Amino acid sequence: MSFMMAHRGFSLALCFSLVFLSACAGGGGGNGILPSGNGGGQTSLECPSSGSLPASIASSHSDAAGRIASPARSAFVPGQIAITLHRAAGAARASALTGLVHGDRAADLDFDATGMQLRVINVAPGTEDAALATLRSQPGVVAAGRVGYRSRLSISANDPYYAGYPGTTAPYYENASTPGQWDMHDINVSGAWNQVAANPPVVGSAAPIAVIDTGVDVTHPELSGGKIVRTRCFVSYPVGSAQTTGQYVTDTDGHGTNIAGIASADSNNSLGFVGTSYDAKLLAYRIFPTDPSTGCEGSNATNPQCQAYTGDEASAINDAVANGAKVISLSLGTDPGAGACSVADPEYQAVENAIAHNVTVVAAAGNGDQAGNAEAHLDCPAGDPGVIAVGASGLNDANPLAITEEIAPYSNYIVGSNGRYLLAPGGNATSSSDLDDLHWIEGLYSSTALNSSQYCIPDLGAASGAPNDCRLLFVGTSQATPHVSGVAAMILTVRPNYTPQQVATALCNSAVDIGNLKEGCGRLDASAAVAYALA
Repeated sequence: MSFMMAHRGFSLALCFSLVFLSACAGGGGGNGILPSGNGGGQTSLECPSSGSLPASIASSHSDAAGRIASPARSAFVPGQIAITLHRAAGAARASALTGLVHGDRAADLDFDATGMQLRVINVAPGTEDAALATLRSQPGVVAAGRVGYRSRLSISANDPYYAGYPGTTAPYYENASTPGQWDMHDINVSGAWNQVAANPPVVGSAAPIAVIDTGVDVTHPELSGGKIVRTRCFVSYPVGSAQTTGQYVTDTDGHGTNIAGIASADSNNSLGFVGTSYDAKLLAYRIFPTDPSTGCEGSNATNPQCQAYTGDEASAINDAVANGAKVISLSLGTDPGAGACSVADPEYQAVENAIAHNVTVVAAAGNGDQAGNAEAHLDCPAGDPGVIAVGASGLNDANPLAITEEIAPYSNYIVGSNGRYLLAPGGNATSSSDLDDLHWIEGLYSSTALNSSQYCIPDLGAASGAPNDCRLLFVGTSQATPHVSGVAAMILTVRPNYTPQQVATALCNSAVDIGNLKEGCGRLDASAAVAYALA
């Protein structure tokens, strides 16, 4: 859900993403403030057929073809089911099985590292259970189940928001009335950068990160200059449609652009923000349809157009693995009531295959129930085996002379440590009227979002003629996740042969104890994590 307001002399959009990915869906709408239209000239609900491409790939690739309550939504895509078979069964066997339920093929995926094949098919809505009963009785079927929805979960360098504005001091270089990047100082990113720089390869060569989300604004000055090395879109919308693909990842929401910036905004460029990894290469994916003109917050969040299908997510994960990603960042989650992560879901199979390929997968723990209250479980894909799950921490500055850190009240959790669940800064604002800068995560926003024009302005205090820097305030486990993804990329810079489990061990064994039973391993410490890997 999104809100806008004048914020101490300059305009910011406050993106309050406490529950699911109605997060910032569409950048807002439906509140009488946003302009109508779908922004960026984008009219297709499928993968865009035109738009901007990063200079690094424009000519080198082509494609053939208070807490805010959220309403209840379906956990599964109507009329879509997925069948998993051993690769040895072959495509002919898969075709024969789908023929048993008279389904139309929606997507085929091959998971070479796990020896599995998966086919997503469309059946008549309402017949899914009968079709699954038929399929599960057939020899050779490893798993058969529904296809799920996924939602966005938002809630030292010279970059000015990191360096600090007049009136701010250590340790956060930000205070309640002056914006900054408290989150980066909190996890000591500069300590990690210095260690990476002293142990070749140098800072700036962190392992590539895939951001699978609402797309990315490839024209943002913090994400240009060759940083983005691959762009791909996978969208199957509406239900019953074949999957569309393409190169363009126009971000009409802003959520994906924000996640990409936290992970890897250009650092030490005298503009805006630093990224956790300093400047790792990015693979940018869009798996969400174009947002409706009414936005995706509040009651609009039930609109199927505001959701992504796990079949499309699986396609993006597979593509990222095939094209060199070493870390996959998933600021996505399930709706309350979706149940445990299912081995039959395309997401589950794709994540398992990625990990088998030695790719580290990081995902958001989830933003609580429909009232915005934390739940004692991990959303999918954070709950999938082998995934590094990330909850959100925030600052309690009721006493500004003794600021403490706590788990955010909306952040899902597990009690105790499983060796791969930890916290990272996600903010703890509880309403859009919260004017305390220390309760938010400030970061990048998309110039192609529905309400972008008023939020693409020069940085606070910038000289006349300075470039525009699109930015908002965010809160959520979505924002916590790319902090961990960026640090994982730095760990893999100094230890390129680390397995996903070894990355998780480095993150967990170096985390800071903030004295909360719900913190898992603790709160992320970037410098200590890199030091642990080097040691």
